[in-house]
Amino acid sequence: MVVLGTTSPSISCLPSSTQTDYKARRYCSFPQRPRPRPRASRFFCGSPFAPNAIHSPSLSVTNEALNVMISGAPASGKGTQCHLITNKYGLVHIAAGDLLRAEIATGSDNGKRAKQYMEKGQLVPDEIVVMMVKERLLKPDSKENGWLLDGYPRSLSQATALEALGFRPHIFLLLEVSEDVLVERVVGRRLDPVTGKIYHLKYSPPETQEIAARLTQRFDDTEEKAFINISLYETTIPSFH
Repeated sequence: MVVLGTTSPSISCLPSSTQTDYKARRYCSFPQRPRPRPRASRFFCGSPFAPNAIHSPSLSVTNEALNVMISGAPASGKGTQCHLITNKYGLVHIAAGDLLRAEIATGSDNGKRAKQYMEKGQLVPDEIVVMMVKERLLKPDSKENGWLLDGYPRSLSQATALEALGFRPHIFLLLEVSEDVLVERVVGRRLDPVTGKIYHLKYSPPETQEIAARLTQRFDDTEEKAFINISLYETTIPSFH
């Protein structure tokens, strides 16, 4: 696990990996970078808004509400880590995609505006999503318990907009996994249509043959789609190198 310096408070909840070197990095520029070489999973921890990063393998929590942002490519394990973090620290889990769908379902002003773009097959503008995120972060439970912002921001403009509104995370978590592992996770993923539970043929196989027989594969859990999603992620996520 690679741990970067943070602004107080901070966390230390994720299990350590075989990666033991501690390197200071900065969240700064967004240049195009070459496709990363194959490597083991790595976990980076640091504040994207802190001007300097000082490495520390041991982090603790203060009494102040903890605010965290987490990012990772599709199948990098964000869902698992979000579950661990929210359970341990009682944070409010806020996923931009879920928030967008909820706003549309409730017919809010932001939801109606977003729906107009989505019905045309267009991306929802940053200013609409930022306002949705802002309103959620200002709710009492988020302010009192702290929040975990999942998969957002994904660009410099989004990060700048949030900072301009006064939202600065104490910690930014980046889950970095090799492309080969990401693709393997995607193509091996299966859904139990009865329970809704997600399995993996290699890493989390079904408990019984009965369950195995009814598992289905999502139409987009293919190698081709996985490469497309990974490439898209790499063009939008800021460079941490």
